[in-house]
Amino acid sequence: MKFSWKICFSTIMLSLLIFSIGGYVLISALFQSTYEREVANAGEENRMLQYSFVAYWSATIQDVNLSQENVKTTADAMVDGMSGSELRIRISDEQGQIFYDNAQAELDAGLLETITKTTRGHMLRKTENGYELQTASMVCLGEEQFLYLESIREVTELFEERDQQYSIYRQWLVGLLVAQSILCYLMATWLLRPLRRLSRATRRIAGGNLSVRARMESRDEIGDLAVDFNHMADNLEQQFQELEDAARRQEDFIGSFAHELKTPLTSMIGYADMLRTTQVTQEEQFQAANYIFKEGKRLESLSFKLLDLMVVKNQELELKLVKIRWLAEDIKGMLSPSLKKLGIVLKVIVEDVMLMIEPDLMKTVLLNLLDNGRKAIEGGGTLYLLGRKEEGGFAIYVRDTGKGIPKEELSRITEAFYMVDKSRARQQGGAGLGLAICAEIVKRHKGLMTFKSIPGKGTMVRIFMELPDHRET
Repeated sequence: MKFSWKICFSTIMLSLLIFSIGGYVLISALFQSTYEREVANAGEENRMLQYSFVAYWSATIQDVNLSQENVKTTADAMVDGMSGSELRIRISDEQGQIFYDNAQAELDAGLLETITKTTRGHMLRKTENGYELQTASMVCLGEEQFLYLESIREVTELFEERDQQYSIYRQWLVGLLVAQSILCYLMATWLLRPLRRLSRATRRIAGGNLSVRARMESRDEIGDLAVDFNHMADNLEQQFQELEDAARRQEDFIGSFAHELKTPLTSMIGYADMLRTTQVTQEEQFQAANYIFKEGKRLESLSFKLLDLMVVKNQELELKLVKIRWLAEDIKGMLSPSLKKLGIVLKVIVEDVMLMIEPDLMKTVLLNLLDNGRKAIEGGGTLYLLGRKEEGGFAIYVRDTGKGIPKEELSRITEAFYMVDKSRARQQGGAGLGLAICAEIVKRHKGLMTFKSIPGKGTMVRIFMELPDHRET
């Protein structure tokens, strides 16, 4: 067999392997991503049903007796109140007694054994007509009374769409192999020539494989062209990677921002609607209004922090020489009274050095870092604000004796809206923007901010900045 034919056959087989595996992996990954979204949506739907059942129970049932009649009355009111959606639910107690069932399906009771009062479970069920997603959670009606709430979500269309994609892909793959066989037959005799190698590399880059480089086999004009081509491919791959990173960060920012708005707004609308449509006690009215007020203040704080982030990125800094010890002592005077009430000691040891900074912005950085350290300390501890000359510049350290940050989280903590402990951060009024603002301010000062943390022992933040050249000042 001629070597050109070997190249042709090996190219066809390699392409078949890559496209087959790659295509099926891609379709499977897309299906898995869509299925996970369906699971998340089913969980959110079950959670809303759980809250709605408790709300309808409180609004319609005066008797605390956990009877089938009371449960059915509440469930009917909830289903009627959610008109426009076909709810399929089943409600039962811990003994397995079914109080309400309009699921029209034989549900798996084993799912109930996997859930607790704080968690919910789900499982995929294959039926005669397709697939259904069963989600279950516990509805607590008091300290001792609880029910199991199971909901059904139809996902047959998701699996049918996946099968259709597989079918289309197989047809496309067959057509691709036929076309490639013809092209390989016509081009096989030319593949060993340097110029054709360079052309093939160009086509592969155009197809998206930016790691391809041309092989330089001679030092004539074609060799020079291969060198120039490789230089172009290096720059193109770097720029493409930068664009991908920027797009990912922008997508993450938009998704996180939408989530930060959606969660409080949904709750605020729900509480406001409850106040508008339901007869509630004065205490419940106060609690609902208080929650709306707190979430409104959190949204206000979020908007101000976003504005701060945009301003820091775009404004021109007016740097001036500032005694860093004076700045540290000023911060100590601001924070010591409030930290003392929490049983936290702030120790400040800073060398008397002049730095070229924007004092208000640098104060914002140190206050944010110290505030993060305060939030990490539970039951009293110590905060350190240190500053000393080091080789090549001046280093500022902010260290706490708190609970620390897991190693896998450290690389992302300066991303906008990223929070290590989301529930705790939101309870303390955080939105995941403080460290993003700090990182941008330090960057604008041409400094470097790094983090070291040991879970259970604390976190240390180091800000390194160059010392000013006094000959120029």
